[in-house]
Amino acid sequence: MRLGGRPFAVDVTDAREVVLLETTTTVPGAPPSVLGVMNLRGNVLPVVEIRPLLGLPARIASDRALVLADGDRRAAVLIETVIGLTTLDSVRPTADDSLSHLAVGEIDVDTGGRATLLDGPAVLTALRQVWDPVSGG
Repeated sequence: MRLGGRPFAVDVTDAREVVLLETTTTVPGAPPSVLGVMNLRGNVLPVVEIRPLLGLPARIASDRALVLADGDRRAAVLIETVIGLTTLDSVRPTADDSLSHLAVGEIDVDTGGRATLLDGPAVLTALRQVWDPVSGG
């Protein structure tokens, strides 16, 4: 997937699906990272912007999201595009120390470049801490 023009990846075990955003309902008083909620087959999911957590400028205009899950915790994360699927043959440490708390490392992608492999549960935890810094989630 692309976020802020950069390639990122998540393990398929942390991803549930890519969805097209048709209707998002805003939530009064929600933190800036929560753009609203959506109904996904009867389940209400927060629609979130994670670019600022990754040190990237926010880009709110998007029509697709990646649903991340960790147990019962789920969120629809805005993405720019899906790059594709690849195997996680070799994960190297990330060169970007600012992402070390959210990234597992870097992987080679089929396009010949590298993508930062995000830790899906860590991303969801970081989002919860932004939402509720007192309880941490």
